[in-house]
Amino acid sequence: MKNRIDIIIPYWGEFSLLKQAVDSVLEQTSDAWHLTILDDHYPDETAKNYYSKINDKRITYIRHRKNIGITNNFNYAIKHVSAPFCVIMGCDDKLLPNYVETALKNINEADFYQPGVQVIDAKSNTYLPLVDKIKRLLHPKKTCVLAGEKLATSLCHGNWLYFPSIVWRTSTLKKYSFDPRYKILQDVIIELTMIIDGASLCFDSTETFQYRRFADSLSSKEKSKNGIRFNEEKEVYNDFANKFKSINWNKASFAAKTRITSRAHSLLSKL
Repeated sequence: MKNRIDIIIPYWGEFSLLKQAVDSVLEQTSDAWHLTILDDHYPDETAKNYYSKINDKRITYIRHRKNIGITNNFNYAIKHVSAPFCVIMGCDDKLLPNYVETALKNINEADFYQPGVQVIDAKSNTYLPLVDKIKRLLHPKKTCVLAGEKLATSLCHGNWLYFPSIVWRTSTLKKYSFDPRYKILQDVIIELTMIIDGASLCFDSTETFQYRRFADSLSSKEKSKNGIRFNEEKEVYNDFANKFKSINWNKASFAAKTRITSRAHSLLSKL
């Protein structure tokens, strides 16, 4: 089969949630995928004992000899993939059964693909926190392909992408790596750099992915309070504002400098 997706799950966390993620892959309506679990030497060896012995050629389990950290595990994932397309999925997220089939049908010539996303809580119930309500207001209202300054400007007004759900064209993604200097904004840096380099995004409103949002996640209010996210956002978006200006993307430069939704989120987190 020509078009296939390498599904990579960097693992560090609760085994029961990992199993839900893996089971959701096994329930795909299309068999055009291969799954690789990258266990970052998680202290509890339940996942190792379970997946290292599983007899399924569609699944590869790799346990690092020592913990290498989330960013290095992401970069390991990029080096590992070989199928025409790939996704670096969260170890607590879930695919809906039509994820692979729908992605391969729609990505066409785009460099990356953002499907419709449902947000779920710790118990897998769908809900819609404020941050995700804003994302829905910002993202396109119908399936389309975006690129260039228009896409960069939109994402700088407010990043409506869900990194763990994105399907990447492997040949495009392999040109880049995640920057270990940043704890939260690694994906934004790659996305905006790709767009400057001419990459196109296919947005599809069909919901095929479930993104699990916890109150204590890296992107949560708790992390926002200690300023990590907003300090990184200030540095990263100011840097891109200068990069956009150098190529005469003035609207994108202004959006990166003002980053309205980021500043609003910062203010709300302090209330």
